[in-house]
Amino acid sequence: MKRSMVLIVVLFFLGLMPQENVQAQTEATYQALEGVSSVNTVFDFRISDADKAMSHLNLIHGMLEDPNMIIKGEQPEVIIVLIGPSVNLVSTDKMKNASEAKNKIAQKISDMTADGIRFEICMTAAHAYGVPADSVLPEIVQVKNGWISLVGYQQKGYSMIADF
Repeated sequence: MKRSMVLIVVLFFLGLMPQENVQAQTEATYQALEGVSSVNTVFDFRISDADKAMSHLNLIHGMLEDPNMIIKGEQPEVIIVLIGPSVNLVSTDKMKNASEAKNKIAQKISDMTADGIRFEICMTAAHAYGVPADSVLPEIVQVKNGWISLVGYQQKGYSMIADF
């Protein structure tokens, strides 16, 4: 009890002390990118919630608009490999009775591919989740095993981002 009272008094007085005005500062450039020769990126995409997936797809798409992503005058290659439950979001069969968010995902994928972002789907996962090959959106390349694609892209120098 005595310790609790002392802790409360100390915290109270700390709260009264003047604090520095701390503000988040957004840098125009990224120190992490200094000396980098490529920012090609592959995403291990496993999000199953349509709203969350749409939010992440918007963020990924927005990366292409950041001038920091252009290295040596070249736009980066961005690939999204759909693995696990995310395969349900790109099936035309499963979109028939889907939420508005899932239907927006189909349009977003079309827009992203038009801007050069490539998509692959793990057909092992698709089969496990009951997604027939003929129902996968046409912009998406079907691969037998998405993990093999991820390994290949990493060996080619792509940075891998796990997006769960």
